[in-house]
Amino acid sequence: MKAELISVGTEILLGEITDTNAVKLGQFLAQKGIDVVNRQTVGDNKERIEEALEIATRRSDLIITIGGLGPTEDDLTKDAVADFVGDQLIFDQNTLDKITDYFEKSNIEITSNNKKQAEVFANGGTLANGIGLAAGSFIENNNHTYVVLPGPPSEFTPMVNGSFNQFLITRFNLNQQIKSKTLHFVGIGESLLADKLDDLINRQTNPTIALYFKDTDVTVRLTAKGTEEPEIDQLLNQTESDINKLVGEFYYSDEDEIDFPSFVTQELIKRELSITSAESLTGGLFQSTIVGVAGASNIFPGGYVTYSDASKHSLLGVSEATISDNTVVSGPVAKEMAIGAKNLMGTSIGVSFTGVAGPDGLEGHPAGEVWIGLALPNGDTVQNKYVFNGNRQKIRQRSVNKAFELIWRLILK
Repeated sequence: MKAELISVGTEILLGEITDTNAVKLGQFLAQKGIDVVNRQTVGDNKERIEEALEIATRRSDLIITIGGLGPTEDDLTKDAVADFVGDQLIFDQNTLDKITDYFEKSNIEITSNNKKQAEVFANGGTLANGIGLAAGSFIENNNHTYVVLPGPPSEFTPMVNGSFNQFLITRFNLNQQIKSKTLHFVGIGESLLADKLDDLINRQTNPTIALYFKDTDVTVRLTAKGTEEPEIDQLLNQTESDINKLVGEFYYSDEDEIDFPSFVTQELIKRELSITSAESLTGGLFQSTIVGVAGASNIFPGGYVTYSDASKHSLLGVSEATISDNTVVSGPVAKEMAIGAKNLMGTSIGVSFTGVAGPDGLEGHPAGEVWIGLALPNGDTVQNKYVFNGNRQKIRQRSVNKAFELIWRLILK
């Protein structure tokens, strides 16, 4: 079954509000085993709502509208759906009684506008609204199912979890179980990962494969359906194995809620590998990221922010000759910074950052040029040069992310 969501509201189109309802509904339906294949957003215009319904009907089985059920003149969703399917609107008596009671208790005269919220499809059914006044409704027409839901999140969410959920269970006999698994990859971009997994993605049916890019890594989410949990686990495990045969060198974790810097820090804690850093352009960002993880005090005694040439020499022992002979943005300076910090703190690992965050260049080095140094537990050192794009903050963040990747590849993997 294919589902399509139609969000109704000029305020959404104008960017005045964020359409969180559609996001939540998509997630909800996915957990029910219903695939949302398309989303549309239209303004408060009856003709355009009907155009959206026509498009959705050509390509989807379950069409769900969100919003436009209120009492004002621009709340036109029910009218549009009723006209589109050739039905009429009638009052749901329970909803009408609820509205009447509300206005009587509020000592406010009820108008026909307010009664409009009690309208439902004559040949359909009612979805009770436990919070607000506007009833939801559904109707079957020519092998399609149309559902209208309210827009205010305070009404939308309870209805989705309540009367709409019960409607889905009853109408579609939902006895499938849904289970997901999250795989995390680092050191490979989303487009390249997608290219390597192209064949798997193109023939996906069950499980489905979805890619999500984050600042530090790429997440692959597998979602499988079945009637028995062992069956689902087998599907997930087989697909995970197929994926890792293609891109296993970039895989690092299948923990649901994890980001790459936290993963690396947790691994350092598990292995009792202490770490320090000497930071120039990143200004303590690496250290701040480390200490954001619970238990970091076990492996991080402290570090250095040495922004000036003088502080690199006085605090870390970087030779003045090394700086003058190579410039401060160089491999030799990164090497001495990492060794100096490691020796001073007595840690297993020393990390260093020196470079140009921008927006201007420095001593012939362009903005974005960064050297990262590593003093390894075995006494070896590594100094790598990178050129990052972006504004000042992005260059600093990408430098920190790359350092965590180096630690993982050279020490932990």
